[in-house]
Order: sequence, then C-alpha cells, then structure tokens
Amino acid sequence: MTFTKKKIPSKIIGIVDIGTYKIRVGICKLKNKELELIGYGEKRQDTDDIILQEYVNIEGICANINKAIEKAEQDSHTQVEDIIINIPFDELFFEHSKINYIRENSEIEIDKKELYKIIQTIESQSIQKHLKNIKQISGYTKENLKLIISGINEIKIDSKKTKALIGKAPREINISLLNIFIPENKYELTQSLARRTGKTIVKIIPSELAITNLFKTKKDIVIIDLGNSHTSIIVKKDYDILGVKKISVGINALIKQIKANHDLRNIEIINSIEEAIYLDEKEEFMKIFKDILIISLEEILGNSLCPSDFFMTGGGSGKFVRNYLKNIDLNQNNLKIAKNISFVSPKIEYLENIDSSKSNLNIYAMMMSTLDFIKKEKDPIEESIIAAVKEIEAR
Repeated sequence: MTFTKKKIPSKIIGIVDIGTYKIRVGICKLKNKELELIGYGEKRQDTDDIILQEYVNIEGICANINKAIEKAEQDSHTQVEDIIINIPFDELFFEHSKINYIRENSEIEIDKKELYKIIQTIESQSIQKHLKNIKQISGYTKENLKLIISGINEIKIDSKKTKALIGKAPREINISLLNIFIPENKYELTQSLARRTGKTIVKIIPSELAITNLFKTKKDIVIIDLGNSHTSIIVKKDYDILGVKKISVGINALIKQIKANHDLRNIEIINSIEEAIYLDEKEEFMKIFKDILIISLEEILGNSLCPSDFFMTGGGSGKFVRNYLKNIDLNQNNLKIAKNISFVSPKIEYLENIDSSKSNLNIYAMMMSTLDFIKKEKDPIEESIIAAVKEIEAR
C-alpha cells in the first residue's frame, strides 16, 4: 500500500471530469477563499476508448483530455499546469470506521504530540481493518493498493461535536474516518495520463465523494449517478459513506435498444427521450435497472434501514427514471424503508436549476471538494493524518 498527498496549489487549477461519455474540464482560480470557474471546455469520448470502465486506448483518452483542456484554456485566456481528476474505474474501495479512543489522562490538554499519537492509533486500526475487508471482497493485498484519500468526517469529544482537538481535555474521543483505495495498477494509469497530457495531477477526487460532499448537512441519502455506460450507487448513513457500488450499466443501454427498434440517430433519441414514446424500451430498461439498484442497495445496507431521500445525477437521470423509481416499494424487495422514495437536490448558490446543470454537476462538486481540501491543508489534524499514514506505510 502506498499513499501520496500533494498540497493543492493556491493558484489556477484545472478540474478534469473523465466521464465515459464526455470529458469536461473547468479551469478555476482561487479568489477570496473561494474557487471561481473562469474557463470551461468539453470533448466527447470515443466509444471504443473505454469499455466496461476499462481504459483500452490510453492514447485516445489522453488526446481527448488535451483537447478539452485546450478549449477550457482558450475560454479562460490562461494556461494550466496542475490538474485534479476523478477516476471512472469500477474498482474503487470506500472504507469507513468509527473508533472510540479513551485517553489515559483527561486532566491534561491535548498538544500536537498527543494529537499525532491519537491519529496514528486510529489510522493504524482503521487501515488494518480496511485492508482486511478489501482482501475479502477483491483479493487485493496491501502491496496492490493505493490509498488516495484519508480524512476525518466527524469528531466528538465527550459526545459533543468539534473540529479541533488541540487545547481540549476530553476523556473520550469518537472519530469517524474515511479511507479510499484504488488498485495500484489503476493508479499507474492516472500517472500515465499525467505524463501523456504534460500536466501534474495534484489530487484524485472520486466523483462519488465529490457528489456526496454536496450533501454535508444531510444525515442519510441514496445518490444514483446514472451515466452513459456505468452507474454509481452511493449510500450515506449517519453522515458517513456506508458504501459505493459501481455497475457497468448506463443510459446508453436504453439508447441502443431504442436505436435497434427505430430508425433514429443517437441525438434524436436523446432529445426526445423524455417524451411519452419508446414506452416498451423504457419499461424493459427500468426493470433491469430496478433489479440492479435493489441488489446493490441490499449489498451496501445489509439489514440497515434504507434512506428515503434519493438524489439522481448524470446524463441518464431523466424524469422518467425518477418517476419509475418513486413507485417502487422497496419493502417488498428485501429492503427496509420507512417512507416512500423522495427525490431531493443539493443547494448550490450559483446553480438555480440543478436539473439543467446535471451534466456539469461533477465539475461543481469537484470544485467544492477541492476548496475543502485547500482549506484543510494547514489544519493540525490533516497534517497528523498525512504523517501517520506515511509512518504506517513504512512499517
């Protein structure tokens, strides 16, 4: 297992959303402690470059990334050297832990040295547990994995929420921690992208994490990112990401079926898909999609209650999909839910209509997550996490 954590530079930065349908690039400038979008560009993917979430033509993908970056640079009248990317891989492991830490002496205030000891102990326990979980479900061992993100979601001292530990003198500390791993060979692909595009990748932010961060104040939610050729299903429970499932089924399966039955071009189907037509094809697609969704939720939730709040994003998140899902009774499908499914949207100040912006929502979500990481860079807890993980790796 290896871990790399580069500081995000406080200057112009490119945010690259590598989707299976389109590559979207936003160029941002840090201004007044906020990220301002100053340029945008996009390029359609070649359908043969990514198959079942696997890069089969790295040169073609890099060429398209460069074209999208060039468009964004022209739009912003600037050039970018550092980029942040997401990863459209199916093998992405979200692992969370809730750990109760009891201090030996609660009469002494926590200093920087003890803070490191606390974080090191919690990280060590968590990583050991997480690596064991990943090996059981995938076969990957410590040597085959890359830890791309490690962060604390919540801290409680003596049952009260806090954002800092230094200077406090609690007896009991409860910490909720998230670690995200990808296989080492997938990480090497991202480094190949960097070499071929001539850009420096300063951070990898999975879109599943970025989108979930749009709902920081929501305790429980199911997020469905229905893309062109794959779908991500994310469950957040008690403010933590409980699990993520990535499946190789997207809205393109429906478009292909409609195209096979009707003499239409893709663009004609996309522009008319919300109309009351193609009913047989929609019904067949939604039955399959419903089964996949239910199986994924069962695997993530186990016996836990399913959140009733749902959010859909991605190019395939049309109204007909949401209307179909609203009528599903999950209680009849080996799941437990207290209320009927209700679709919600995040509140983003500069986006009045989320539905009209869903194709670009990943860019906005990644911008907000990037800003979060920038703000945390000088935080003592963040510094302790970086040092602790590096020490654990060196063992």
